[in-house]
Amino acid sequence: MRGYLIITSIFLVILSLNVSAQTNNSDDFDPTDSYMWMIEHCDDGYCSSPSTTAFWAMALKQSGYTNTYGAQAIKTIQNNIKESESCFPKNGCNVKDTALAYWALSNYGETTAGIEEYIESKLGAGLNENWWLEIITSAENQQCKIGYPLDNELQEIVVRVDGGKFPECSAGQAETYFDLNRCITPNLVNNNPGLELTVDCSSIGQGTIISIIYNDGFNYYLTEQATTSKYQTKLQNGCHTKGGSCHEDTTLWTNWVLALKNSDINTNLYLLTNYDNLDPVNVALLYLSTTDNKRKDAYLSQLKGLQKLDGSFNKDNYQTAVALLVLKASGSTEQAERAISYLESSVDSDASWNGEESTTAMVLYAAFSDATITLPPMTSSGDNDDDFVGGSGPVCGDNICDPEETAFSCPSDCESSGSQSCVENGLCEVDFGENAQNCAADCFCGDNICDPSEQSANTCDIDCEAAPSVFCGNNIREGSEECDGADSSLCSQDYTCSSSCTCELNVPVAQEKGGLKWMILPAIVVLLIIAGYILYSNYHKGKKPKKHYGSSPYVEPRNHSPFSSSMENTQRRQQPQLKSPYEDSTKSRSEMELEKSLKEAKKLLGGK
Repeated sequence: MRGYLIITSIFLVILSLNVSAQTNNSDDFDPTDSYMWMIEHCDDGYCSSPSTTAFWAMALKQSGYTNTYGAQAIKTIQNNIKESESCFPKNGCNVKDTALAYWALSNYGETTAGIEEYIESKLGAGLNENWWLEIITSAENQQCKIGYPLDNELQEIVVRVDGGKFPECSAGQAETYFDLNRCITPNLVNNNPGLELTVDCSSIGQGTIISIIYNDGFNYYLTEQATTSKYQTKLQNGCHTKGGSCHEDTTLWTNWVLALKNSDINTNLYLLTNYDNLDPVNVALLYLSTTDNKRKDAYLSQLKGLQKLDGSFNKDNYQTAVALLVLKASGSTEQAERAISYLESSVDSDASWNGEESTTAMVLYAAFSDATITLPPMTSSGDNDDDFVGGSGPVCGDNICDPEETAFSCPSDCESSGSQSCVENGLCEVDFGENAQNCAADCFCGDNICDPSEQSANTCDIDCEAAPSVFCGNNIREGSEECDGADSSLCSQDYTCSSSCTCELNVPVAQEKGGLKWMILPAIVVLLIIAGYILYSNYHKGKKPKKHYGSSPYVEPRNHSPFSSSMENTQRRQQPQLKSPYEDSTKSRSEMELEKSLKEAKKLLGGK
């Protein structure tokens, strides 16, 4: 019993340490420093590639910084387009960067004309085995027409169908399969990824079932099926390429973006036959791209099975962040919380993840884009890279009319920059520099938007009558504002300017929390010692003198009667065995040391 009490006390102490550590690590995580790390490492908003910049821009958008740091990142993507092909980056276009730039730009409401056409033009043929047409019908000696584009012209052939068989040309196995690679033009499908095919069996009539089947030599995939006499489809034999060859990672990310855009470009079949079911990124992006609920359930089950006990996926921050997108989307709350806890614990001392812009941007977007953060006002760096014009803030003379600039405050930018600031789309986008002065097609008096030029010149009472004269966030203290961003001279030394343009006391939150944390553990230990002491004391007080019946303890003889009841056996086992009184008369050395330790603990607690 005494040993049990000691072991239990030690176990409770260890458990309290573990719980305390977990509580402190999880509840107090603040990603603000990680956002600051990205701001410092992304040159004027550009983060090493359009893909990384896209995730950075989307993290900022979801964090409430759409019109400042987010807009800055989007500008760098826009200025890195190769306009002749509508692809990114302009000094080395590739499909993955173009697709993710497409995703970010469309979410910011920017023009994306021509981007999807570029992506489609780079499709490769990823499935080069057997492509078969099947027409299920009982009609005999009928005809169907098959149409397809070739060399920019629509081609058409007539195929004889007799009771579902193709007597003139089949796949060489079953007469019910029409070989699309052999019976029309050699390698028609293999040489034309995403081939548009029209099958017209109007002469057969209703009840016809038209199917497209892919066979890789071992497995059969029913890719398309329709109960109709005329059917048009785009074959799913494509992949997205890198350097002219099918590339799995490029296909995964591009397929995800196109699925979000409801595009008819689909590479799910290529991924289904090539993906790695042990790679969390592969499984996650397939889940996010497919619309088949059965497959989604299978992918989700696979993904959950890949999560480690510590919440990570292969102890990899990037893979864990991508998998987290699925766990959130599927409502897998428990698994998502474990993944987030892992990412909180794996952040580097400089607030980044792996010291990489790509990983840090992905983690912020997936795990912490909905966190409450406060970033400093944007300030101009004065350095604008030739490839990524944009700056960190309004710079008069950079030929860009920023939201804070007007034709009156900076005529060199806003009077002559219509081609750069004005995107004629019927929307007056003041956050991107459009105003009545430089974009009259979109911004005009009566559009219910008080743009900077109208406000400064006081030329449109209809739009600006109810507009506030004070604008919090323009780095200029106005009206009742106590401060505004960089203009915080009225705030005393211990105060800083808040996002609501008021001076707020600096509260060292982290230090205060840390100061309380060190008290928790000693308090738990002291309480455990007291509890152990009470249990120990009650144990000794509850002992009663035991009778002694000689040198041998009394043992009741066993009753071997087969008629003994289970109750009698239970009562017999519960009878106390009598031990020699000398066994308890002398305290062991360990007991004496324990009592000594407890006495010292009482002294520390102020006991007498």
